Amino acid sequence: MKGRLVIHTQYCVARFNKRFSLAQKFLDNEVLKDSAPYVPFRTGNLESSGIRGTQIGSGKVIYNAPYAKKNYYGKGLNFSKAHHPQASAFWFEKAKAQKLTSWKKGVDKIVKGKNYG
Repeated sequence: MKGRLVIHTQYCVARFNKRFSLAQKFLDNEVLKDSAPYVPFRTGNLESSGIRGTQIGSGKVIYNAPYAKKNYYGKGLNFSKAHHPQASAFWFEKAKAQKLTSWKKGVDKIVKGKNYG
């Protein structure tokens, strides 16, 4: 049949899937790392709960401490800024405002098959 376009999706997915997976792992890791200075810190459990609750590469960064949601939305915050002077509610949004361009560049490099670091 003339003019027919056939796309072998399995080949395309297989070709790029590893890059997308690596890019997602990179992004999840960067979000955790770059959010850390903004996470309220008293004992370190809240920050650690992000590492414990996140499956790197899943695309979901989860802080699973029982009080994580309350702290994220700033309800009844009670923490010192001695350990994290930039700590605040909405810590992901703070990190994103500072690092989004860097995150995009890193993801782009990986997806295009270039080294990152």
